[in-house]
Amino acid sequence: MKKLLPLIALLLFAACHDDEYHYPPVRLEFLTATTGSDGALHSVLTDNGQSFAVLEDASNTRTTPDTLLRIVSNYEQQTDNGVKLYAVAAAVAPLPRPAASFPEGVKRSPASVTSIWMGLNYLNILLDVKAQDKRHSFGFVEEENTLDPVAGTRTVRLSLYHDDNGDRQAYSQRAYLSIPLQSYLEAHTPTTIYFTATDYNGTPHSYRFSF
Repeated sequence: MKKLLPLIALLLFAACHDDEYHYPPVRLEFLTATTGSDGALHSVLTDNGQSFAVLEDASNTRTTPDTLLRIVSNYEQQTDNGVKLYAVAAAVAPLPRPAASFPEGVKRSPASVTSIWMGLNYLNILLDVKAQDKRHSFGFVEEENTLDPVAGTRTVRLSLYHDDNGDRQAYSQRAYLSIPLQSYLEAHTPTTIYFTATDYNGTPHSYRFSF
């Protein structure tokens, strides 16, 4: 059985420009990827529910064999059932955990949410992070997960774990996060999920999604 592989990464993308080069019709999206016994990416599932075989992976990504992992990729659909991957990076996609499970406590370094939207059983987040040269760590804190037996509804409150490791806020970088929500989405149970992050002005922002 495939396992979801939690990965933590700060993702940086750079682009080169050449006026005489014509780029293929590629998309940049969150994808759920499946690896084979060799650790290569064998298939991807889009947030629209479309499954594709990986015909070619120009990034030559190798990771843990026989796993599921969340990635961000530039890809081109080449056939009805196949794609070519151009660039691949791991998304920040660990399972949410209660605050007590963080051994050094919950870190609340600021970050600005650029955009946030629902994917296929995931909450996708683009963060603007100010950094210089230190490693930043991200995760998700489960603040509340309650079921109202009378109303038959569930409320989930999540927040951003961000440890900037004392980094200087020198320039902006982008981080791609994706929260796995499958464990919260029960059949026939109306669910409301809140996600909160604090920006660089010290202002907390909360986002609400209902299912």
